Amino acid sequence: MLRADVSQKYFPKLATFTAAHFKTADGGQVFSTKNLNGRVISTGKSAEAGSPFLPIHFEIDNVGNFVPGSVVEVFLQSGTKPALVIPTSALLEEQGIFYAYVRMEGESFQKKELKIGASDGLNVQVLSGIAEGERVVTKGAYQIKLSTASGTMPAHGHEH
Repeated sequence: MLRADVSQKYFPKLATFTAAHFKTADGGQVFSTKNLNGRVISTGKSAEAGSPFLPIHFEIDNVGNFVPGSVVEVFLQSGTKPALVIPTSALLEEQGIFYAYVRMEGESFQKKELKIGASDGLNVQVLSGIAEGERVVTKGAYQIKLSTASGTMPAHGHEH
């Protein structure tokens, strides 16, 4: 059983949630209720005593990885609309400002500030900052950040 406590502001959308992604306390792998034969079995119609949240319960197959009663981070999913998304691995943050590196030419990269939207734990919606078709660095973005901070990365192309 997977229980997610949902803010009351999402009450009108509660019935539209059909699946969820979730991370265990170690924050590593993201699991999907769809991949675990999950299904919604109940949604709260009122808040429980002493709690401002509405529960939604999923039944899932526990393949031996989950400790009953443990805390997880849940990303609820509903019907999809077309959106520009990037993997969460491409997203970096500095003092509350999110950005990603975009490959320009050769081995040059540009840091682009992003305004982000919803996340499912695997991908994050990009509301502004990059355009469809731009090549976003999905692995090694932190290393690019470190190399640009140290001044070792060339401004354009590769070094000779």
